[in-house]
Amino acid sequence: MSETNIDALVIDFGGVLTTSLQDALAAFAESAGVELQDLVRVALGLYTGTEDPLVHDFEIGAISDEEFGAGLSARLHEVSGVRVSPYGLVARMFAVDLEEDMLSAVAAIRRAGFKTALLSNSWGSSLYPRDRLVDLFDAVVISGEVGMRKPDPRIYALALERIQVAPQRCVFVDDHPGHLAAARDLGLMTLLHRSSQETIEALETLLGVELRDEGQR
Repeated sequence: MSETNIDALVIDFGGVLTTSLQDALAAFAESAGVELQDLVRVALGLYTGTEDPLVHDFEIGAISDEEFGAGLSARLHEVSGVRVSPYGLVARMFAVDLEEDMLSAVAAIRRAGFKTALLSNSWGSSLYPRDRLVDLFDAVVISGEVGMRKPDPRIYALALERIQVAPQRCVFVDDHPGHLAAARDLGLMTLLHRSSQETIEALETLLGVELRDEGQR
């Protein structure tokens, strides 16, 4: 398929195919009257901690959006003293826009004959534009729908199984270094997403496919 022997793209959603999650959190903190450092402290603590399973349970689909919102609201109050409504909390926290340049790049990669898979840790199912994804991806693997999450090796294996491509023939794009490390351990080539322009340029070089029109280069 390509000179680098890559046959497939596996790519993250939030913060890669969307605008920055960090910017969304900052905007939410300001609107909710919560100090950003308190919000980050709670979010990171829940994500990386082993004692509180709230985020883990949410990302694997073990609890609902409403249960997660109530739990997160309570923990924010404990840390910040601010009472944040739990209703629609996930959607308010992650009010992101799609990165159309990235979506166009994925579409071009698929048109060029590469397999494409979305691999995303889910903070609620409402964030995903299902009507767009069906035209972009051969497989969509969302943690809350399959009962496992990155960096669990099984979820990478599931994505690869669904597109029927060996790990050594895939490139995985994510904005989380820990998720990339787990993918490398399985044999995937990895690319850390920092900006749309940087990622698109890197994919053009790697895959040998033009992903931008002349005016964008």
